[in-house]
Amino acid sequence: MSSNPNAADPLQVVCLCADWCNNCRAYQPLFESLQSQFNGAVRFAWIDIEDESEVLGEVDVENFPTLLVLRAQHPLFLGPVTPQLGVLVQLVQTALDGRMQALTGSTECALAVRVHHHLSQLQA
Repeated sequence: MSSNPNAADPLQVVCLCADWCNNCRAYQPLFESLQSQFNGAVRFAWIDIEDESEVLGEVDVENFPTLLVLRAQHPLFLGPVTPQLGVLVQLVQTALDGRMQALTGSTECALAVRVHHHLSQLQA
């Protein structure tokens, strides 16, 4: 897999959370509100790590919310963030501006492939 994502591929921002997590439940409306702010330039998705654990594979999410930012099957960011709208906006804008290099770790790349495939199936 090439480590250079094509800027023409849509940016996807995926929140990896759990339904039982109070932080996640409070963060979800903020997260979903950005879909209209970025007017189709970004696709936002929510994955419950317990209901859809097969998507995670060997990745162990320990802190919530954890975000995965990817273009096509290329991971750009994977990690926990503070559940604040401003942090998410800044992260998304940085990715849109092309100021994030693709991650090259095998775990991150494998997760990105699984998540991309999962989201593609949901959209079909």
